[in-house]
Amino acid sequence: MTKLIFLGCLSKKLYESTCKNAVKLIQFLDNEYQELENTPCCGSLAYHITEDESMRKHVEYVNNWFKTNEITDLVTICAGCYTYLTSYYKKYLGSEFNIKVQHLLQFLTNPSNLEKLNLKYSGKPIKVNYHDACHLRNAPIPIIEEPRTILNSIDGIELVEMNFNKTKSICCGAGGGVYATFKENSDYNAKSIFVNMNRGEALLTACPFCFTALNRIREEQNIKKPVIKFEDFIVKIMEGGDPING
Repeated sequence: MTKLIFLGCLSKKLYESTCKNAVKLIQFLDNEYQELENTPCCGSLAYHITEDESMRKHVEYVNNWFKTNEITDLVTICAGCYTYLTSYYKKYLGSEFNIKVQHLLQFLTNPSNLEKLNLKYSGKPIKVNYHDACHLRNAPIPIIEEPRTILNSIDGIELVEMNFNKTKSICCGAGGGVYATFKENSDYNAKSIFVNMNRGEALLTACPFCFTALNRIREEQNIKKPVIKFEDFIVKIMEGGDPING
């Protein structure tokens, strides 16, 4: 039996410190979870441009890798990986795919994990906004209330809802090749999310694709409010730091 930390290709390539924080956080709560070398790509991006039979073969290849490594449980920090593993692996493999897949937000929301975290921020109270990523809110098992449960459990942190939130949140414009093909549309969406922040001092996201799109437009437009990946925010609080400026 092996419990796997599935970081996802984008995070591993671009966000090394976030990956380290995710591993630290997951292993703090359950030290049976581990990273493995040569973890394959889930195939989520290829799904949109590859013929069905090729995707089926890739899914079978990945599932065989899971079997070889005796994977029974998996926690991913990538919204795209979560949606793909919970949607299309069942589509192609049916009951042959029997791994328990969780996104980090689901894992953290487990009552025993929340109790073990027992997060408190002792600095000046902070108001934050949370952006609902499409891959999470539209997944077969939607992830909507989990981040709110986590943030509302933290003393010293106040979650302020975006003007458009939950199932009505604005797409960041990063997915489905939109940025590559319709950059202006993508940038408009990303900027609109900042416009819809409601008194938050920082914008949190649990999706590396959203983080990439939002941080890019923030830098291009010289927007002052920071975008912070969810696990980075949590680990900074765990370690007694400033989760926004630390």
